[in-house]
Amino acid sequence: MTALAAKRVLLVGAGGLGSPVATLFARAGVGAVEVADLDRIELSNLHRQTLYQPSDVGLSKSAVAAARIATEARRTGSPTRSVAHEMRVYPDRVLELVHGFDLVVEGSDNYPTKFLVADACGVRGIPCVQAGAVRWVGWAFGSMPGSACLRCVFEDIPAGPDQGCSVAGVVGPVVGVVGALQASIALQILRGETHAAGVLHHYRALTGSLRSSRVARSSDCPLCLGRIADIDAARYLPRSFAA
Repeated sequence: MTALAAKRVLLVGAGGLGSPVATLFARAGVGAVEVADLDRIELSNLHRQTLYQPSDVGLSKSAVAAARIATEARRTGSPTRSVAHEMRVYPDRVLELVHGFDLVVEGSDNYPTKFLVADACGVRGIPCVQAGAVRWVGWAFGSMPGSACLRCVFEDIPAGPDQGCSVAGVVGPVVGVVGALQASIALQILRGETHAAGVLHHYRALTGSLRSSRVARSSDCPLCLGRIADIDAARYLPRSFAA
C-alpha cells in the first residue's frame, strides 16, 4: 500500500474547484475522500463543474461527487473510497467534521466558509489547502502547523458584499487550473513535503501567468498565536455562508 492509500481527506465544496481535486485524488490513489456539500447541481454550474452532466441537474452535489470518485477509482484501479456528507459547514459542527482527517481541501465560493475551515483546521492542527477563483484570476494556498495560515494572508473576512463566483462570475478553465494546482499542493503535503505549505500562488488567465510567494507568519495572527481556541459563530457572521 502506498503512503497516499493510508490518507483520509475531507473535501469541503464539490463545485468548480472541487471537481478537478476529486478526480485527481481518485487517480492518485488517496485512501479516502469524503465530500461535504449541501448544494444541488444546477445547469449554470456545468461549464465549470466538470464532475457533473446535464442528467445530474437537481441531484445532490456531494452524492454525485462521491459516486464519480468511486467510479474513477474503479476505472483506474485506485484504492480510493468515497463518502458523501450532504451538509453545510457551520460553526457548531465544523470541529467535529474535520476531526480525524489527514488534510482538508476547501473550495467554497465565499470567505466566511474559507475562514471557518481555516480556523477549525488550525485549532485541530490539520493541514488545509484552500483556493478561490473569480472572473479570470485565482489563488491557491496550503497551510499546516508551523506555517503561515489563511489569516496571515488575508487577516479576516473582507468587508463589504461577498463577490463570489455566483455574483461576479468565473471562467471555467480558470477554476480548472486553480483546482489542479490546489490538488498538487495537497498531494505534496500528504506525501510529507512540508515546503509546499505557506506559499501563496496567484494565477492570471489573461496573461497565462502564475506567481508564487512564500508567506511569513504574521506576528499578530490570532490563529497562529492560539487566540482562536474554539469556534465562535459570531466570528463568521453576520454574512450567511454555504459550502
